[in-house]
Amino acid sequence: MSALNSLNPKLETLCNKNGMCVTVMDIGATIVSIKVPVDGEDKREVLLGLEDPSQWLTQQCFFNATIGRFANRIANSKFTIDGVEYKLDSGAKHCLHGGIEGFDKRRFTLLSKTDNSLTYVISSPDMDMGFPGNFELTVVFSLNDSNELDMHYIGKTDKKTYACITNHAYFNLNGKNSSVLNHTLKIDSDSFLPLDETSIPTGEVRKVENTAFDFRKPKTIGQDFRKDDQMAACLGYDHPFLIDGDLNKSFIKLTSEDGKLSLEVATDYPAFQLYSGNYINEGTNRIIARDDGQVYKNQSGLCIEPEFYPDCPHMPQFSHLNPIITPNTPLDRHIVYKFK
Repeated sequence: MSALNSLNPKLETLCNKNGMCVTVMDIGATIVSIKVPVDGEDKREVLLGLEDPSQWLTQQCFFNATIGRFANRIANSKFTIDGVEYKLDSGAKHCLHGGIEGFDKRRFTLLSKTDNSLTYVISSPDMDMGFPGNFELTVVFSLNDSNELDMHYIGKTDKKTYACITNHAYFNLNGKNSSVLNHTLKIDSDSFLPLDETSIPTGEVRKVENTAFDFRKPKTIGQDFRKDDQMAACLGYDHPFLIDGDLNKSFIKLTSEDGKLSLEVATDYPAFQLYSGNYINEGTNRIIARDDGQVYKNQSGLCIEPEFYPDCPHMPQFSHLNPIITPNTPLDRHIVYKFK
């Protein structure tokens, strides 16, 4: 019995009238699979997945999981609220995706299921991973007949705290183990945040014009890959883009190599992290793909992670875009995946 099976993961699947199906696992509130009908095919799997289920516990890539309490990085694993300093249990210099034991490694409770929705909840006690406040997160996955998957995050606390929840889906719209560098990408953003050598924003807001980060007109991900000094430390794209968060308007469009399938994303977050899967096959990561039994290579999946600004606790100049969570102002954000 695999290690994952010994934990008795519970899988739930939603399907719409078109035959699009989304499967979610309670461990990490993880999207295990998204299958989308494509002309001339049955259904195309658009997420990276693991041949050996036990690797869901050992992989270090946050595959397709719900990320919390705070997505992305917090510099030096600490922040201050009302004069009180909080040190985070990160296991590293900077806190990444909530710390040593973030929400991606925890079991969520399924509260309810309907024909088109799944509602999960998880409770995080005061000072969990160093974060203040008793924090309760509700995640609602909803699938409609327009092939749109809406993820609604509601985070309640009894004390001021920082919270940023996202999904760490690894997309490959080719439907097979392959490079995403041949995907075409369009991003409605004219600015990104440059990073230092440890992937912490410097505080500068830089225009994408005349840089490798300019996707305002569609181009392949590989066209300008690693053609900017900003990509040296992180081996590719792993940067925050600034967007006008609007659930009625998609900020990005990703298209498969064959042009048969596209993904658009909408959100009410003010930024998103574009990550080109640069560490999928680094260090001890040797993840066997479920479709062909081969090891996933770097750049075999693309992550689009809507969120607040990384390290926003240390960037008060942007606080109006990155609100702190309080008992009276809970986290309330959406991410919508639209497949066409």
